[in-house]
Amino acid sequence: MTSSSPTVVVSVLGPSRLDGENFSSHQGIGKSCLCYRFMYPGYDDYQQDHRSLLALHEFESDVAHKDPFLYWGSTTRTYSAKGSSEKVQFEVLEYTVFYQDITEQPFWISNSGVKSITSLDGYMNMALASTLGSPGKMSYKNRDLICAPHEYGSVAFPPEIGKHRRGYVVVIDVSDNGPTFESRLRLTEQMVAHLARRKQKFVVAATKRDEMYFATSLDKLTELARTCKFTLIEVSAKSNVNVSEVFEIVAAKVLGKTVQGLPTHAPTYPDAALKTLSNRDNARRVFRTYLQKRVTVSSELLQKIECTEEYRACAHLHGKCETHKMFAQHVLSLCNDEISTYDDVIDNVGTRQRFFEEYVAGRTDLSPYASYLKE
Repeated sequence: MTSSSPTVVVSVLGPSRLDGENFSSHQGIGKSCLCYRFMYPGYDDYQQDHRSLLALHEFESDVAHKDPFLYWGSTTRTYSAKGSSEKVQFEVLEYTVFYQDITEQPFWISNSGVKSITSLDGYMNMALASTLGSPGKMSYKNRDLICAPHEYGSVAFPPEIGKHRRGYVVVIDVSDNGPTFESRLRLTEQMVAHLARRKQKFVVAATKRDEMYFATSLDKLTELARTCKFTLIEVSAKSNVNVSEVFEIVAAKVLGKTVQGLPTHAPTYPDAALKTLSNRDNARRVFRTYLQKRVTVSSELLQKIECTEEYRACAHLHGKCETHKMFAQHVLSLCNDEISTYDDVIDNVGTRQRFFEEYVAGRTDLSPYASYLKE
């Protein structure tokens, strides 16, 4: 942590399971996906499997045990306004309850009162505790590597984290409908009351907005936001819509006017989704323009352009596979143009095909994308 940059601890809250829910059909409410997308915003980074159902050996790892929360690590963002810029450091926690994979009951932790956090009061008291520490705990990233945190660069939970100001995100899944959503809505109202009563800074994130098939759920949540006067942000972690805004608006509430450039309001979901699509289209268009202007021979190597800003922007929003496909299709077009100038291929389809196949075989840097070259 750096002393020069303000640090905000953002805790993401929301019961991952309601009483009576069956794990076999339960997919969670989106807390982990929200955290993951904020910490790792690249297209290729996104992962959806973050189950809280663990085996004993997983629970005993340094990532899961000691305290029922996941430490996602820290990330620093830069915000600019009025000609100046300032960095803000985010420390991200996700409060959850870990369950045994055989009994589907909460794990017991000595001296931590896991039994009590199966109630909402116990859960909120734990999340809002004045002391914040977990010696030996390691950061979480990948569900499959929960027992091998050092393999993905896991970092230790910082002992000084409790000294920093804190804000909260309450998560509710608006893709649910009927009795399940009604139960979650009541829980959300109670969690908001807990936070307001203790004068905490928070927002409510309506997750899985892209999977919402019934507007009634969102309408009821919106009405609750008006009644209880809290900030509601509609989010899609999968599509990366309004994800950063959730954490940034919490930080703005916590830091006040000390940091210029932090957003204080999120755009509506349709506007944010449209902006995301526009950014993706623009990145694709800029990369194609770069290829047309800078890649003029079919022998150009993919490795030469991977360090360019145009390539990185496109890969960030579309993924490496799609970006490499665009490059492969471009050099194929160049190859066709070059072959057409050879004297011995005029009106000779077989010779043209032979030259083409030799070209594809020679592009070892594009071997994973050979099928695209043949399209």
